[in-house]
Amino acid sequence: MHATAGARHAEPEGQWGSRQARFLAAWKRGVRLAGERCFDITAASVDRATDKDQLRPSWDYIEAHLLDRSRGEAAFLAALCSFFNSHWGQALLERAGYPNLCDLAATLDAERSAVVTELFLNYQGW
Repeated sequence: MHATAGARHAEPEGQWGSRQARFLAAWKRGVRLAGERCFDITAASVDRATDKDQLRPSWDYIEAHLLDRSRGEAAFLAALCSFFNSHWGQALLERAGYPNLCDLAATLDAERSAVVTELFLNYQGW
């Protein structure tokens, strides 16, 4: 086992890269579900992104338009933003009316829950 930079725990040899790949795949699904306009996409497309930093949440757009969405859509977008910046994401969740994970879990449909679950399982810090 070895500790990776930014990891909170030791990973079996070779697992760090596969967790990164699974996180990126789930992040791409989340970007598509939440709407590409909510992200600053610096790759040629979502599909062609090779790093999560090419798909960062668009802070200004989200701040201006979070509550234009349904409560469920706002909660999902806020949950995604939590992986990018936990303090900002928590503030967005509270603005959307979901102050904790249980409220969020009861709100998301199966597809969005699956994305958030996969992100949780593979998150190693932004």
